[in-house]
Amino acid sequence: MNDDELTLAQLEADPDPILARLREQAPVVHATQLNLWLVTRWDDVATMDAHPELFSAATEPSFLRRALGVNMLTLDAPEAARLKNAMMPPFQRSGKSGTFAEEVLPQLCDGLIDGFYEEGQADLVSPYAAAVSASSLQIVLGLSDSTWEQVWRWCEGLCADIANFDNDPAKTALGDVAKVELASAIDVRIEALQKVSNDTAIAHMLSVDASGSPLTREEIINNVRLMVSGGINEPRDGIGLVCWVLLANGELREEVMSSPKLWRRLVDEVMRLHSPVGTITRQTTQEVELSGTTIPEGALVAGVLRSANHDERRFREPMKLDLHRTEGGHAAFALGQHRCLGEWLGRQEIAVGSERLFARLPNLRLAGDVELHGFEFRGPRSLRVKWDA
Repeated sequence: MNDDELTLAQLEADPDPILARLREQAPVVHATQLNLWLVTRWDDVATMDAHPELFSAATEPSFLRRALGVNMLTLDAPEAARLKNAMMPPFQRSGKSGTFAEEVLPQLCDGLIDGFYEEGQADLVSPYAAAVSASSLQIVLGLSDSTWEQVWRWCEGLCADIANFDNDPAKTALGDVAKVELASAIDVRIEALQKVSNDTAIAHMLSVDASGSPLTREEIINNVRLMVSGGINEPRDGIGLVCWVLLANGELREEVMSSPKLWRRLVDEVMRLHSPVGTITRQTTQEVELSGTTIPEGALVAGVLRSANHDERRFREPMKLDLHRTEGGHAAFALGQHRCLGEWLGRQEIAVGSERLFARLPNLRLAGDVELHGFEFRGPRSLRVKWDA
């Protein structure tokens, strides 16, 4: 089935009604203007991830490969697993991310809050959430010669190209600049770490993988680009979304404040409901049938994570934020072997970043309307708030 009317602009403005219609009427559909097949139900998205022999991550063309170079998300097993396993330790609780989250992250958040506390008002997305997210990844990676503002700018450029479904040359140009500048910054760190090592993620990448083979410089550069493009937007948007949800719902805010253990559940449910990262992209290796629809061989297929997280067949009242869900995990950080390597760190950034705001800013309240925007990367454009300074 084709959807000749569906446009990227429609999906970026308000995807949920469109995706609900597709889940019900056309769960597997070819979006003609995007030149993509959209897969919208949970079971079908899970099938895509579980069967790389049918749905390959090594697509041609590839938005990710164009923007970042060959990386773990553009490869199938065993190469994807080799790269992920070699790079994962610093991003787990037992690695650099664990010590950072415990010893540095709360002070980082408080320092940023100190910078605007006396003003009594702020936009929490740009000067705060973006700074928490970019600074966190900068520190864990070890990009010590760069500022968080530079890291954030590289993220913006790379993400513009990754989400460039309509092949806008201006967005590709932004991505190209970020691609080159970030590679240069990583090269500088590699040269320094070959002389004096430390406990950062890039330093770890210079050691051997499980097979005893070192990662190549190109593998390190391309996958750090991937981490910058995927490891900053989602926590930034997550902090904004958690704060917005609590500020807009007094009853929910009271429940969470009376039981701080619920904060982690709140983060999890907000990520399911709002799914800041939109899709996974695969290419069929042969003719495949999903939900009664035949997808031809060689087709580009987007598994819509946001839609899978709203699937009524998996989640009870999926559009309701429920801190006590029991239906199982969600797909906001993707699924299976391509599940986000930095998920643990991202969750800590969102939880600590939002907790510190409510702990530090008395009578925190909304000071304007909140607009969500985007399809591949979705979050609040701004989050204007006030408090009693």
